[in-house]
This record gives sequence, C-alpha cells and structure tokens, in this order.
Amino acid sequence: MVENIDNEREKSANEIEPEPLLLPRQAWQSQIAYLKAILKAKQALDRIEKR
Repeated sequence: MVENIDNEREKSANEIEPEPLLLPRQAWQSQIAYLKAILKAKQALDRIEKR
C-alpha cells in the first residue's frame, strides 16, 4: 500500500511539465544591459555635478 502511494507520487512528480517562460531570456539580458548603462551614466553625471 505504501509503495503504491510512493510510486504514484513519483509518477506525478515526473509528469509535471515546466511552465513556459513569460518573457524570453534575451529580453531580460538586454534590459539588464540597458539599466546598467543608465546607472553608469547617472553615476558619471553625479560625479561631474559634485565638482
């Protein structure tokens, strides 16, 4: 009886399909690069402003 329950749990765990990604990875990477560039530009402007 316990073996049957364990086997069914194992089967259902293996049958679960991963959910598709909502956004493609490439979009995330380009957005991160864009935000990093903006941050660097802001930091450079802040340094110039402090002088």
